[in-house]
Amino acid sequence: MMNTLNCVAAGLSSLLLLAGCGQHAEPEAQLVGVYAVKTNGALRELVKIERQGGRYIMRDKVRTPEWSEPKMQMQPVTRERWNRITTDTANTEFVGVSSDQLAIFKVPPGWQKNSFKTETGYFLFYSQGPVEAYKL
Repeated sequence: MMNTLNCVAAGLSSLLLLAGCGQHAEPEAQLVGVYAVKTNGALRELVKIERQGGRYIMRDKVRTPEWSEPKMQMQPVTRERWNRITTDTANTEFVGVSSDQLAIFKVPPGWQKNSFKTETGYFLFYSQGPVEAYKL
């Protein structure tokens, strides 16, 4: 009986060890999805982040009611790029993807920088500055 228990314990230990050696999801994968902004009090789908073949791409509904063809490739945002984009020098916890024209971030809800505050914890950043985003 004791030998059987030892074998089961060894087998479970091996499985747990192997499970820990698998590929870990990139933190940016949690940004995949559809995002809306509030326009006149109503939510309007605006941006969709997708993962295709090892890269993140963005589609939008800026000029059409349907999702556009992929508009741009997005890259994970490094701490250095975060500091440049947001001018935040605190050790803020964030996850983000960006292109040259647009970035999307997930931060702790209530994060604030200057006059911008995000209640949802998501925001888009583009040439006009930050905009509160709602992940649908």
